[in-house]
This record gives sequence, C-alpha cells and structure tokens, in this order.
Amino acid sequence: MTELLSPNKSTSLSPTKRIEWIDALRGFTMILVVFSHIEVFGFGIPSNTVNSFFSQFRMPLFFFISGFIAYRAGEVWDRQYYTRQMLKKMRIQIIPTLFFGLLFSITVFSHLHNQTAASSIIMFFDNPAKLGYWFTIALLAMFVIHYTVSFVLARCKLSTRQMVLAGIAVILYLITLAGSSTIYKYPVARWFSTFNFMLYFQFFVFGNIFACYQERIFRFLQRPNIIAVIILLFFGLFIANSFLKASSLMDSLVWRVVSKLLVEVIRYMGILSVVSAFRHYEHSFSSNTRIGRSLQYIGKRTLDIYLLHYFLIPQLHIVSDFFCKAENTVLLATCATILALLVIAFCLLISNFIRTSPTLAYYLFGVKRDKQSSKPSNHQDSN
Repeated sequence: MTELLSPNKSTSLSPTKRIEWIDALRGFTMILVVFSHIEVFGFGIPSNTVNSFFSQFRMPLFFFISGFIAYRAGEVWDRQYYTRQMLKKMRIQIIPTLFFGLLFSITVFSHLHNQTAASSIIMFFDNPAKLGYWFTIALLAMFVIHYTVSFVLARCKLSTRQMVLAGIAVILYLITLAGSSTIYKYPVARWFSTFNFMLYFQFFVFGNIFACYQERIFRFLQRPNIIAVIILLFFGLFIANSFLKASSLMDSLVWRVVSKLLVEVIRYMGILSVVSAFRHYEHSFSSNTRIGRSLQYIGKRTLDIYLLHYFLIPQLHIVSDFFCKAENTVLLATCATILALLVIAFCLLISNFIRTSPTLAYYLFGVKRDKQSSKPSNHQDSN
C-alpha cells in the first residue's frame, strides 16, 4: 500500500508509514470476498440474505480502497515517471493473473468441469469473469486511465484531473446501462472484463478523491447525525430495493432503472458506513491489538490471497441441500466464515513459502525488491 503524503494527524501509522486502519479495512474486505466464494462456489448457494447484504458494498469497497491508496500528493508526472508506473503496474497485474489463472484453468477448473486443458485455457480468455480472475484485469484498466489522465493533464490542477476522472467514470457507468450482454457481444470486451471495469471504475475514482480530501470529508462525517443518516439510508434503501426486485414493478423499464440507481446509492452509503466505522475505531484496528494485527496482515497480502484462494475452495455442494432445508442464515454464515478463515490461513502459508524466493515474490506477488540486498522488501505494491 502506498503512503499518503497528507494523512490526518490522528490517523494511526505503522513504522513503515502505512495507514493501519486502511490495511485492516483491506483485510476485512478480503475476508468478505473469500466468504462469498465459499458460499457461491463451495456450497453452491448463489444467493442468501447475508451474502446478498455484503455484496452491496464488497467489490465497490475493494475498488474504493485501490483508488484511495493510488492517490499520492505531489507526484511529478513526466514521461519517465509515467512509463515506469505503467510498466510496473502491468507487471504486477498481468504476470500473476496469467500464471495463477491459467494454472487454475488447466488443473482445478478442468477437473471440476470435465474440460480439456486446451478448452479450459480458451474459456479463461473468453470468459468475462476470467474464471474468477477478472479483478486484477479490471483494476489494471483503471490504473491505466488514472495514470494517463495524470500524465496528459500533469500541468493542470489536481481538481481538474479529478473532475476528468469523475467524468470518465460517469460516462462508463452510463454505457453499462446497455447491459453486460450487449457489451460482451464483442470478444475484446470479454478478454478484458470490460463491463466490470466500466461498472466499478466510479468507486476507484471515489476512493481517489476521498483520499485527497479525507480530512474535510471526515470532519463532515463527524457532524451530529450524519453517520446515522448514512447508515439508515443504507439499510432502508437495501430493504426497499429488495422488496422492489421481488415485486411486479420490475416488469416496467422505469422501475428497473430506479432499482439500478438505488443499487448505486446503496453501494455508496455502504462504503461510507464501513469506512467511517474503521476510521472511527482505528485504534481498535491498530497493530497494538490482536484483531488489528490479524486484519492488517491479511490486508497486506490481499493479492496473494486473491490469486491462491480459488485453488483451496472446498467443493461442498452437498451441504447446500441441508442449509436450504434448515433455512438457518446464521448457521450458514458461521460455517462459511470459519471455512473462509481456514482458506485464508492456508493461502498465507503457501504465500510465505513462495516468498522465500525473491524472484517468485517479485513476479508473482509484486513484492518490491531491495536494491541493495537483492531481496524482496517488506513492502508490496498497492493493488
């Protein structure tokens, strides 16, 4: 994670200048991702109350954090710096994704779906979700736009660059209203997970702008009743939209558009609620607490966990019948959480083993090299 040059004075910083509550927030979000994949891919339960609730802000929050840590004050965007940043980001996003994605395709995926290695590889490239590995591809596209706008408008004010990024995000979101099926008719769109990139870019930009003006934003959020309103809006709109989706009103184009807009408002309210909670209780998530150290450790290894966890998801579709009959959401969430933490623990063990090789750590997990000792440093490039 990159260092913010103008953090709040009260923000807890580690000795390496990492913002501790942001690391903890990344760890929390990574747990939610693995939790969801355990339920969907492991249990074979595509939707339930808990997972549906977390899905409102889970991926938007991940992209928000990526945009947040991508912000650096005082960067000089000359041609050399732009080229170096682009090449570094391409290395970090492309090489690990291709290595682990293709390995997963020809081993686990081909076995589970009775596919040949060749057909699995073809499916990996042609599948918009990249068999689960779409996140790093979509994130790379976001960084490309962010870096390019910063370079082209280097002589403009920071606010101008951010307005341009916000305008691009709005345009891309409006294009997604045409539907994923329309966009994914084109092979190139499927290759680069274009729909997901266009849908979530707004949250990357939101995180970037939030980081720039975080002191002002947090002062606003600390005003009496502001957080209460945000939390009530989040839960209220989530419940209202759930009823709307289950009603006959969805047969109308107007109400379908209303539902889409509600989803976006819910996502922003969810992000603000969770970010405010972690910022408010930042001392509880510092390295001085056990939960803080644990979440930060996970947060510093999100790329590793994301790349590895698909190999370790247990196939327990047989238990889905039990959960569906029992209709016990708490039991389902508890089992999924325990398994998610176990999967993450094994991912970290494998990650630490791979990281014993400086070369593998550099190319597979984006670990920065120590130029003097030629060993990987403790820092990992932001994702």
